Amino acid sequence: MSNIKSQVTSTVPAKHTVTYSCTFTNNWSGANHPVNYPSDAHWSPPVIAAHSKKYMMWKPNTLATEGVELVAETGGTSTLLSEIETAQEESVAGDMVKGDVTFNREIQSQIFSDITLTPVFDRMSSITMIAPSPDWFTGFYNINPVDESSEFWLNSFEVETYPWDAGTEKGNTFSGTNSAENPHVPIFQLTKDTVPDNGVLLNSEGTEVLPMATWSCTLTSNSCSDHDGVMFEGSSDQDCAWAGNKGNPGRRNLKNNKRAKNKKSNNRCSRDKRFKSERISDWCPNACGKC
Repeated sequence: MSNIKSQVTSTVPAKHTVTYSCTFTNNWSGANHPVNYPSDAHWSPPVIAAHSKKYMMWKPNTLATEGVELVAETGGTSTLLSEIETAQEESVAGDMVKGDVTFNREIQSQIFSDITLTPVFDRMSSITMIAPSPDWFTGFYNINPVDESSEFWLNSFEVETYPWDAGTEKGNTFSGTNSAENPHVPIFQLTKDTVPDNGVLLNSEGTEVLPMATWSCTLTSNSCSDHDGVMFEGSSDQDCAWAGNKGNPGRRNLKNNKRAKNKKSNNRCSRDKRFKSERISDWCPNACGKC
């Protein structure tokens, strides 16, 4: 899991739906990464996706998907977006946002459209190509912006991200024309010990690889909403009794209970229908009125 550099906790329970406004800030420069720094340094359109723990956009020591490979090699996002859409259909990914190409000589940051996270889709992953390059990218993976001790969403957080090699193409400098890595190797971080022998991406002292970008997100809104439409066919009224509020649990399950006459498994009050992250003590009394 990527590490959050700094964070501020909100008073919004993690069982609410929230939206975040995120900003991408460039740290890749001739001063921070002087070896062969390209005159046309830029970032491909960054992609951020909200998802559950059952989805993985990318992760160290795993092989890159075709979508991640194409982002890392060409900056193209269409295949990755298709992969996320498939994950949405499988109910393991939620909202996603895509930014714009960022040329380092022209602009140093960009703000994305707000992204929605829910109690189900409570993680975020992102990616953007270090361009031009063989197959290098930056981004974060499986960020969960929840304070574990209080179980509240973070009001704001900041993540510094480093360069990664997708393991799909050979190359040791900022060039987009390279031979394929055959077979592919797992994704790995480019550090002092793993950068090419020419020292590309190292700082001026040659002692470390500095962060390539900073991603800053701030909570902009929240709502207490039911999420049957995410987990099951159809949706229910938004009284949010299941989230620990004093709503009407009978009204909340009205639609599901009607369907349950013909298909019992649709009743969300069943013990096996609670979200895995929820305790029985939260699930039964609040969602169903009894265990």
